Amino acid sequence: MPGVTVPRGRMLADGVPYPDVFDAETQVASDEQWFDFWEGLADRYEALGEGALAAGHHVSAGQWLWHASLSAHYAQFMWFHEPDRREAGQRRKVELYRRAAPHLSPPAERVELAFEGATIPGYLRLPEGGDGPFPCVVVIGGLESTKEESLLFENMCLARGMATFAFDGPGQGEMFFEVKLRPDFERYTSAVVDHLVQRPEIDDERLGVIGRSLGGHYAPRSASADDRFKVAVAWGACFDLSDFDSMPEHTQHGFVYVTGLEDLADARTYLQQSLDLSDVASRMRSPLYVLHGKHDQIFSMAQVERFREGFAHVPLVIDVESEGEHCAHNMGQIVRPRMADWLSDHLLGR
Repeated sequence: MPGVTVPRGRMLADGVPYPDVFDAETQVASDEQWFDFWEGLADRYEALGEGALAAGHHVSAGQWLWHASLSAHYAQFMWFHEPDRREAGQRRKVELYRRAAPHLSPPAERVELAFEGATIPGYLRLPEGGDGPFPCVVVIGGLESTKEESLLFENMCLARGMATFAFDGPGQGEMFFEVKLRPDFERYTSAVVDHLVQRPEIDDERLGVIGRSLGGHYAPRSASADDRFKVAVAWGACFDLSDFDSMPEHTQHGFVYVTGLEDLADARTYLQQSLDLSDVASRMRSPLYVLHGKHDQIFSMAQVERFREGFAHVPLVIDVESEGEHCAHNMGQIVRPRMADWLSDHLLGR
């Protein structure tokens, strides 16, 4: 996988078992072997899941099929140089998670929202015990993180009494096949909210939104445009794409890929015009939490200062981890509970 190092912290925090990460680091001899290695693990977990289903062990089946989906996700997550293989891996990840969803604890309800000729796919999960209505956290992925990757963070929210709704927007996950990256992501988030406020299980007065990496741009953009969100979390400071030229080459290729454009210069111009919070920041009214790693190689500390200036008019918490890497993924055991607690404090009034 050209230019990509095994993202150990992120993978472990997302739920990839340590032995799988260790085997990837010690057994994958070349970048070209990466995809097949993780697809092989997906095969293994899928077989375990199917065997558990046949034996009536639905809890184990859900876990193993989710591990299969997560393995398929990491097979293709940065495989932008071979679109056919990446897209096959993407579709497989989606299907494996769909099969795992009803057996998860708590289960994940597949929701498909028709919106302007496309379908917004997502999963709603409700806390176990009680009938609600529950506060709800809308979870947004990034450049290559998708709804199937957020299970363990969702579990943190669920354990604190908050429902979750994770979805793919333009350029993300399975929606990439219908709609590429575009400058109005917030309209898709608002379509999700339109659905949630009609659900009797959801408290429409207690909605929050969190976005990871590029989602750290989409979450505050969505909250700025839709005041039904009472709080927002930027999990990684991405105010704009002024850092594009200094990003790792594989990240640049990923951004170009999700635009659907082929020319890097054209994509760069489009991305920098499309991804800039300057046009919406003044409309923000809800509290905002920004988490950033000081050693982030994708989004520089200048992004933090843009957040500080652009959102100075709202209750703003900026949490910069001095040892943190991109999204502080290397500190997941510390920063993820902290974000869940902050959301809980605001949505549950603790």
